[in-house]
Amino acid sequence: MTISPLLSIITVVKNSPDHLKRTINSIIPFKNNEIEYVVVDGASVDGTCAVIESYKDFIDVCVSETDEGVYDAMNKGVALAHGKYLLFLNAGDELLIDIIPIIKAAPEKTVMIYGRANMINPDGSFDYIKGKRLKSIRRFLKGMPLCHQAILYRREQMMLYDLSFKVISDRVLTYKLLKKYGLKRSFFANNIMVTYYQDGFSGSFTDDFLAAEDARFYRSVGKSYYIALKRFNFMFKHKIKRPILRALNIKY
Repeated sequence: MTISPLLSIITVVKNSPDHLKRTINSIIPFKNNEIEYVVVDGASVDGTCAVIESYKDFIDVCVSETDEGVYDAMNKGVALAHGKYLLFLNAGDELLIDIIPIIKAAPEKTVMIYGRANMINPDGSFDYIKGKRLKSIRRFLKGMPLCHQAILYRREQMMLYDLSFKVISDRVLTYKLLKKYGLKRSFFANNIMVTYYQDGFSGSFTDDFLAAEDARFYRSVGKSYYIALKRFNFMFKHKIKRPILRALNIKY
């Protein structure tokens, strides 16, 4: 009888061999028979496949084929994984600690385990630490309060990423999961689990596109009034608060 691993770490990658190396090398010190490593490659045409081949004895499951984007690749990873919990650590990001003791410390019925992450600027400088204990799932209506790479999802209860969202599908999924099972089924680990490199993925989309994704999210969860609320907060911040702070020579 084969025993399923406690954790499946899923890495999605496309045409990024150096970033993939960095991620794999960060996982190697913690890899054991309780951890499964899954790589989903988007049919890379550079040296990425050579990197995958060079680590083939370390990678448990691998697929290389075209996809519809990062969230489609993540859904493929979910389908390939066998672990009790899933951790999405994408190419370039780094695992900092052994996650297995955290999983074992969580209550048996925990659906989501989450911790903290070092957020790194594109130039390699440290930005801030993201993640703290959630007091209400309403926090997701303001934005993504957690680093996606510092969240472990229980595979049995895992939902698929909605491919109609190009930027915030991880936020949408996490909110809906917590809405369904409640914060009582989540577990906060006050540990810095990962280093996340802010590579500007969302920066490739316009402000109007991001606002439209937000609006569709609010409508989908019955919170349409947040559309007007966020518009008001944006106008207040940029048209009133910041001009006053500038006039007073106060940094913001």
